[in-house]
Amino acid sequence: MSMNTTNIRWPVFIIALVLAFAVISWWSLQRAASGVSAVSDPNYYSHGLKYNCTSIEIQTARSLSWEVTSKVKGRELLVQVDDAKQDGIAGGHGAIAVQQEGAGPETSLPLTGSGQGLYTVTIPANLPRTFAANLTLTKDQATVQRRLLISLEE
Repeated sequence: MSMNTTNIRWPVFIIALVLAFAVISWWSLQRAASGVSAVSDPNYYSHGLKYNCTSIEIQTARSLSWEVTSKVKGRELLVQVDDAKQDGIAGGHGAIAVQQEGAGPETSLPLTGSGQGLYTVTIPANLPRTFAANLTLTKDQATVQRRLLISLEE
């Protein structure tokens, strides 16, 4: 009889082990599905830790609202740069880059600030009457870029 009892124990043990695994798995799935609390703050993940919230980012964000207005008087280009409050952005450094068709490298013309957000550049006589240019203006860490189509008056 001892031989017969030993042969019966292993299949019963294996069946009990599989049933225990199935019951524990079912119980853990039930807990995972029903034990979740409601979301108390739907914007939770957008708050986050702000590791990069620096003055550089603040200045860059402000430059997104800069308004750039350009006007041509004779051979002089006038560029007015204002912030969202219509205050002039003074103290910046900039240039316009002109790429002439088939004329080799681009020409960079530096802007001169004259206060209250007004910047000027004199356009050389060797440039055509109408040309495209890239305006770049930087103040501290903030940069604004615009594509301009300039048509000179006669």
